Amino acid sequence: MSRDPLPVLAAVDIGGTKVKIALADHESGVLVSDELPSGPETHAADLLTDVREGLHRLERQVRERRGAVVTVVAAGLVSPGVVSDGGIALAPNNPGMSDLTVSSIGAALGVVDLVWANDVKAAALAEHSWGGLIGARSGLYVNLGTGLSAGAVIDGRPLNGAHGAALEIAYLLPGGPSDRGHRSGAAPLEDLISGRALRARAARSGSPDVVASTIIDGYGDPGSPLHGLATEFVREFGRAVANLAITLDTDRICFGGGIAAATDSFLAPLRSLLDEYVPFPPELSVSARPDESSLFGAIRIACDAAGWRPEDVANPYGRDVLVATRPERPTAP
Repeated sequence: MSRDPLPVLAAVDIGGTKVKIALADHESGVLVSDELPSGPETHAADLLTDVREGLHRLERQVRERRGAVVTVVAAGLVSPGVVSDGGIALAPNNPGMSDLTVSSIGAALGVVDLVWANDVKAAALAEHSWGGLIGARSGLYVNLGTGLSAGAVIDGRPLNGAHGAALEIAYLLPGGPSDRGHRSGAAPLEDLISGRALRARAARSGSPDVVASTIIDGYGDPGSPLHGLATEFVREFGRAVANLAITLDTDRICFGGGIAAATDSFLAPLRSLLDEYVPFPPELSVSARPDESSLFGAIRIACDAAGWRPEDVANPYGRDVLVATRPERPTAP
């Protein structure tokens, strides 16, 4: 066994139904990863215990493969919610989550240098460093899976806002009538077009047990019983994306989450809408690893904690990401 310790980063992505964990280094990017079960019934303290044990298992795997002692030099943890130095707001359903702080998480995981961030904001950073937003001056990452959120990187810096709640687009007002918002416990846009909302609405209309990407695919088939629902999705999603593109003057948008499986259906109408309404239409791309960007975001923020330059770490996406569609009109010089 090598006497020189192998410095690694630990990454933790807490989701609604599972937790993804990984160790990363300069040479390999992601060395090893695993998934742990989770859910709203799991207390945050128990969840962190499971994560710590899972990371120890990964350390043993790397030690056996590399023949070297593993040293975790920093860790990044990402989760839904508005994360700040004081803790988390709009937290996920895990009991005890709102009681956590960076120091308490670090103590539970046995890591001194730990950074905690919103999962989609961290994913935007990962895409900007290694994925579909490389080179963008005003890059927007939109994640539509079970929920709906976005993150932006502008001139190399993440857009957080005054309270860390920038681009919590679940709370945007849709085009149709809506009389319930955040104060009333609702998230108007997310309650209309998120993956969870689309599945529930499809079930009520007689099409149970279909995933969101299948629903969106109904846009291209006027004879499909899902066509009306898909059409509403494309209209409302397109409206939100266009308004964000105008507000941020974004030059590239990258899509991730489960929606990436349906890009063949919604990308063309979205391209047309952006070309019509946005003064400087952005390029569009799809994440090369749409279900892993939040985990890679945890690696990305761990790089900052460790003082590692992201460009010195092997690309976790594994390949260059090509721009999917370009605007029809020339952009500003």
